[in-house]
Formats: sequence, structure tokens, C-alpha cells
Amino acid sequence: MKKSTSQPSFFFKEGDPLSALFTAASEGIIICNNKGIITSVNPMGEKIFGYEQGEMNQQPIEILVPNSLKKTHVSFRDSLIQNPKMRTKGDGKEFQAQKKDGSTFFVEISISPLEVEGKRYFTAFINDVSKRKIAEKEVIEQRQLLEYYADYAPAAIAMLDLDFKYLVASSRWKKTILNEKKEWVDVIGMNISHDPHFKEEWKRIFAEVIKGNKSGVQLDYINRNGEGNICLEWEAHPWYNNEREISGIIIFAEDVTTRIENEKKVAQYLQELISKNRELEDFAYVSSHDLQEPLRKIRAFGDRLQKKEKENLSEKGQDYIERMLSSAERMQQLISDLLRFSRISSKAKPFGEIDLNQILNDVISDLEIAINEAEATINYPQLPCIKGDATQMRQLFQNLISNAIKFRKENVPPIIDISFSKDESDENCIHIDISDNGIGFDQKYSDRIFQIFQRLEGRKYNGSGIGLAICKKISQRHGGDIKASSEINKGTTFHITLRTDSNNNSL
Repeated sequence: MKKSTSQPSFFFKEGDPLSALFTAASEGIIICNNKGIITSVNPMGEKIFGYEQGEMNQQPIEILVPNSLKKTHVSFRDSLIQNPKMRTKGDGKEFQAQKKDGSTFFVEISISPLEVEGKRYFTAFINDVSKRKIAEKEVIEQRQLLEYYADYAPAAIAMLDLDFKYLVASSRWKKTILNEKKEWVDVIGMNISHDPHFKEEWKRIFAEVIKGNKSGVQLDYINRNGEGNICLEWEAHPWYNNEREISGIIIFAEDVTTRIENEKKVAQYLQELISKNRELEDFAYVSSHDLQEPLRKIRAFGDRLQKKEKENLSEKGQDYIERMLSSAERMQQLISDLLRFSRISSKAKPFGEIDLNQILNDVISDLEIAINEAEATINYPQLPCIKGDATQMRQLFQNLISNAIKFRKENVPPIIDISFSKDESDENCIHIDISDNGIGFDQKYSDRIFQIFQRLEGRKYNGSGIGLAICKKISQRHGGDIKASSEINKGTTFHITLRTDSNNNSL
């Protein structure tokens, strides 16, 4: 059977310009009679629905409607026949249509009734909007995803256009910034400058952001409708469209009221703690200094009794005098150590460039007699220069080397090895180890030995139990720390960490 032509002869005469327009139209055009039979289709209409030339002619219009919508479409067609009127595009009317291969897609349709030779026809102008629908769907999905991220982000987020109107406002933004109890309230399209909390200074900042600059972190106090001030930490950035053009501003904000209040409290507590520590250090210094004079008198009168009245004293009396003088000597040593401990912070010197080699040589020279008597050997490498307190560094090395000599094994000459290394992860940090072959101690006491007045060996060895506490405090003042590893009868190693660039002038 021969296929019919693309348009009936009674619509267009040969050479009629309208025939050329019908054929060349960029929209699909379908003409039906009042029974819903297709009488003519232009080439674009056939292309949109996937038919060959003439295949659609004399077919019911329902071939272009999905099965699920056919009944609805028949009712619509009957209504249109009974009440013919123009249905224009642009009124939001989009329909789902069906191609020859059965696939469905969205079209936008406008319908116009017309009469030709006393017969009624309907002309449908059709645009395939499936690509637009896909793009719109992607935009909606992206917007939903953006709103999802905005709602669950830890900060309150808002996106504005170039006129400072809301495009996105997270629920946290509504609750925190707008003080809106109902998170579903829509603020999209509202101008942020109309908000009662808005500050004029923000306009200037926003104007700079639109030029492509970041706002930097801002800190502002705003009043929330009589609920008191909150401290708001926020920053704004420009956001860009697909053409890399600035299209608005995105703002990240956080209520930091609690954090700021806590920081103020911590600063206040820290200041109080520093003040109390100063008071304690001053008290320790003054008290220790004031105790020196009575002790001197006790020792002086004890010496006189021992020398001038010895013959008049019984053996028991002489024993009492010796015990008194011994106790006074230990007390004076304790006070002297306590004074040194308190002076680490209160009487500390400013940091300067010091050569640890010179420090170590001075200490070895000062301890020459003790080293020779114990027949000790000290091995050490070339040490670096650091910024620090030379007096305290000398005290640190002297305490540790003295301990190594003091706590030696009986009849075993002490061997003291000093090693040095740089920290692999921090170029301004060094490690110094001081090891000995002495009596050692149980590792479970490795923390306790650095506490003030703590001793492990009782009266067998002289000392106040302050020396290692002083070492700890000196190490920490120089940006580091000190720890110990030991084993009974196998010696001890003190691990010292120091910073070469420390600029700390107080503990």
C-alpha cells in the first residue's frame, strides 16, 4: 500500500509559502481530525517520535501516548472536541509521550483548533523537552544534595546571590543566626540585609568578597531577639558558576559563645595559677632564706659545744651533739636545694646562645676531685649550641653526672657515656642520653624519681631528693623533658629532650 504524503492537499496549495514553513519548522507539527486521527505530520514531528515519512498518517493520536496514560488522554481529547480552545505553551503544561520504539519522554505541547472546508481539525505544536527535564532533574538533585550537606555540616551555611538574597539557608543557619524556631520556614529569596541582626560593616565585607576576596575569619556579637548576645565566628567566600564567574557568596558561621566563654575562664584560671605559683615560689624562697640564719646559729653553737664543752659532756651528750649537727647539716642542704628549685623560674636568667660543650667541660672541671676519687670515665661527643640558660644547663649536667658517680657499684669504677642525636621529625629538637653502669633502680619508679623530695635509697646516700626534680623543671623550661630507663644492677640512662630554638623565659 502506498504511504500518504506528509500533508493533505487541502491545507496547502502547490507553491504556497506556508507549505515550506510547515516542512522546515523546528517544532514538531501534528494535525488531527476531530476523531483523533492524524492527517498530517511535518518532518520534525516524525523525527521527534522516531517515525519514517508518512508512517504516522491515518493513525490514532494515541499511538503517541504511553499505555498507562491512554485512557486519560482519550478523556482529554473528547473534552477538547466538545470545547475546542487554544492551549498555549509556556503555561507549565508538559506531557509524557511515547516514541515508535516504545520509549517515553517529555514534550511541551500547544494545541490550536481550526476549520478547513467545514471540517474541524486540531494542530499540535510539539517540542521535545526531555533534555531540559534531565537538566532540571540534575539541578534539583544537586540542590537537594547541597541542602543535605548544608543541613548536616557542623557550621551554619548560607548561599547568597549577587544581590545578597538567600539561595540556600541550612536549618542550622535558621536556628543559630536567624533564631527561627521553625526550621521549615522558607527564607529563599529574602535579602540578608533585611535581617535585624545584619550589620552595616557586613555590606562592606560582602562587597569585597564579590570582587573575589575572602573575608577572613570574623568575630561578631549579635543579639538574638532578647535572648542575649551570642558570639558568632564566620567567614565568607565567593562562589562561582560553570563559567567560573562569581555568582554570589557562601557564608560559614558558628556560634562560639560557649568556646569564647570557656577560653576566658581558662585564661583567668591560668593567670590565677601563675600568680599562685609565683606566690609559692616567693614563699619557698623567702622561707628557705629566713631558715638559713637559725640553722647557722644551731650549727655554730653545736660546734662550740662540741669543741669547748666536749670534756664536760657524757658520751650520750656527745652523741646527741653529733646527731644534732648532722641533722642541721642535712636541713641546710635541703634548704639550699629548695632554694635552687624555686629559683629555676623565679630567678631565671633570659635565654641566650650557649655552647653545651663548654657547659660540659666546666661541669667535668668542677667535679674533678669526685671523678678522680671514683676513678670514673666520662665519654662524650661534640655537642651543639642551643638557646637557653647557661647556669641551669650547668646545673642539669652536674646533677646527672654527680648522680652517676654517687650511685655507683661498690668497687666498680663508674663509666658514664653521653650521646647526642637530632630529632628526625623536628630539626629544632635534640636528644641527649646520659648512661651509667651503676646500681640502677626498678623501672616502676621511673616517674617517681622526678618528684620533689622522693628518694629510693634512704640514708645510705646523701641527698635531699630534689636534684632530679630540678633536672625535670630545667628540661621543661627549655622546651623539652627528661625521662629515665633503668634496671637494678645494670645501670641507668637519662633521656633528655631539648629545643635548640627555645625562647621560653619562664616555666
